[in-house]
Amino acid sequence: MDIDRYLTQAEVRQIYAAVESAHDFDHVLRVAQLGARIAQAEGADGTVVRLAALLHDAPAPSGERRDHHLAAAAFAGELLRQRGLAAGRVANVVHCIETHRFRGRTTEPATLEARCLYDADKLESIGAIGVARVFAYAGAHGNRLWTTPAANTPPIHEKPTGVDYTPVHEFVYKLERILPTFYTATAKTLGAQRHAYMLTFFEQLDAEMRGLA
Repeated sequence: MDIDRYLTQAEVRQIYAAVESAHDFDHVLRVAQLGARIAQAEGADGTVVRLAALLHDAPAPSGERRDHHLAAAAFAGELLRQRGLAAGRVANVVHCIETHRFRGRTTEPATLEARCLYDADKLESIGAIGVARVFAYAGAHGNRLWTTPAANTPPIHEKPTGVDYTPVHEFVYKLERILPTFYTATAKTLGAQRHAYMLTFFEQLDAEMRGLA
């Protein structure tokens, strides 16, 4: 798969040069590798999936992440049109990026490539790497490592914010809910193992923090 004519690795590294570690160059490279693996297994357009993966977290000019998927999609569309990617593929890349979010989705992934990107990005949110990323994010934002989450879990769009929003809360509000949302058979198989590991980790963390282990 030769995508250097549209986007080089050096360019991707520069795009994410100032991004925190949970959404940095290493993250998008891992998502691209997972996406390529899923695309090959599912018969999707690997070029579209890889380009979408490399650009899906391009930082918004405002620095806000709430609508980062829309800003990244617009950036990717303009860049790839300038680079001469076929119009149909550009549209597909844009759709992939616009629909890759777990929270705040208004449009479901409608193409196989968009489902591959969604699955690849969400696989990165669970398992050992997901645990590492959520703690890296907490450290970068001055959040505590652990507090007891609320007894009743509210909808994901009502999550609390601030220093008391810990990795445990992110697990309860988002990470443990990801497995049922996978689209492809490939991601479902990979995700089941990662999900099981993640559950074990947070159970052990909770036991240690409560002085029970």
